[in-house]
Amino acid sequence: MQLGDTLAQEALIAGSKTAATTDARGAIRLAVTLPDGAVQHFERPPDGSCADWRAADLEAPGSGFAFDEPVTEQWGHALTIVAHNSPT
Repeated sequence: MQLGDTLAQEALIAGSKTAATTDARGAIRLAVTLPDGAVQHFERPPDGSCADWRAADLEAPGSGFAFDEPVTEQWGHALTIVAHNSPT
């Protein structure tokens, strides 16, 4: 399993809250709050499909990481469903 899939799996299993935003170009940014208060972000380009999600920034209390890791279509499909059902 690649890193982007691992991050998506952990966020989808352990996440307690989600929020999705769309920018002016139509890109989707999904934020998933983890049990420790950290927020894992995922991004998909405007014309992207389930195979175009990427694991992005992880914001954690007192620290953080900048990821730019691809997420496979399988996990991207789950992210798409969550994004479409998340408050904006």
